[in-house]
Amino acid sequence: MEENKILGTLKFMFVTIIVLVLTCSAAIITVLNTYKPAVKVYIKDNFVGYFSSEQQFSKVYSELVLEKEQDGIDVKVYLDAEPSFETCYIKESVLEEQNVYTNLRAYLKTEYTTYDVAVNDKKEMTFTTQDEALKYVNELKEEIEDIKVEIIEEKNEELDDVTTIERADNILQEIVDRNKPVVIPDSTSYDSDVAVTETNDNFKKNGIWPTDAKYLTSFYGWRWGTLHTGTDIAGSIGTPIYAYKDGIVIYSGWASSYGYLVKIDHGNGYQTWYAHCSKLLVTTGETVKQGQTISLMGSTGFSTGAHLHFEVRINGVHVNSLPYIYPYM
Repeated sequence: MEENKILGTLKFMFVTIIVLVLTCSAAIITVLNTYKPAVKVYIKDNFVGYFSSEQQFSKVYSELVLEKEQDGIDVKVYLDAEPSFETCYIKESVLEEQNVYTNLRAYLKTEYTTYDVAVNDKKEMTFTTQDEALKYVNELKEEIEDIKVEIIEEKNEELDDVTTIERADNILQEIVDRNKPVVIPDSTSYDSDVAVTETNDNFKKNGIWPTDAKYLTSFYGWRWGTLHTGTDIAGSIGTPIYAYKDGIVIYSGWASSYGYLVKIDHGNGYQTWYAHCSKLLVTTGETVKQGQTISLMGSTGFSTGAHLHFEVRINGVHVNSLPYIYPYM
């Protein structure tokens, strides 16, 4: 009797153990089907995301590096610390829902190498390849004697203000023009059909030089295949610009290639225009006095550097503006 009781107890325990093993096995299988092995990735203790394996992390990193290295730009792509990996199990849905490319991209660092062309210690152009910079350095040295021009290599986290080829060509031409000897053109060379009358001579009398800057960079006449309709005086952004004579402001605002522009009517068909301003200090309809500050010099509109484009118009026709201001330089 006692023996049967012991056998029954052992049988119960055996069955119980079997049931527990099967239950645990089922639970383990369920967990394995629901959760997948993965790695948590950290960079400097910052959680980046879940990756299926370290190999997947390396694959994603390599693809993002290639993405940054497009177009032959000299760039170094790196992480500022070694990643650390922590083994874990997570739901498969978490792996599928997260965007590991976006997660990792936020931690990538870039170091772009750019090449500045500096003329007389002033940066004029920025390129992403040394060959492009060297091309313009050589052209400047060929065009201008005794010019200080050099290439400065820089490292930058962002790729900003890279000079386009079209803009570089314009800057090159402006530097060449700026360094040519100043030749004063004949006062009537480009006056079109406008006669130099006694009234015209009177208008020229007692004018003023329209800004504190004194550096002539471009004159009235044909330039780069188009007619340049004014006289350019180079200076710094913010340099004051003054009214040539008393008059009424007939326009103060944005004017396409002129950038911010002020037009003053002086009566008897005479107008003066002041272009590429950085700031306008007068409004349309305002009466201004000779020498009044009407705007500040800038480089708005079609411009390759800070300067005043000063223009004279007679009965709506632009004329060579230099003779109107040169006596007051």
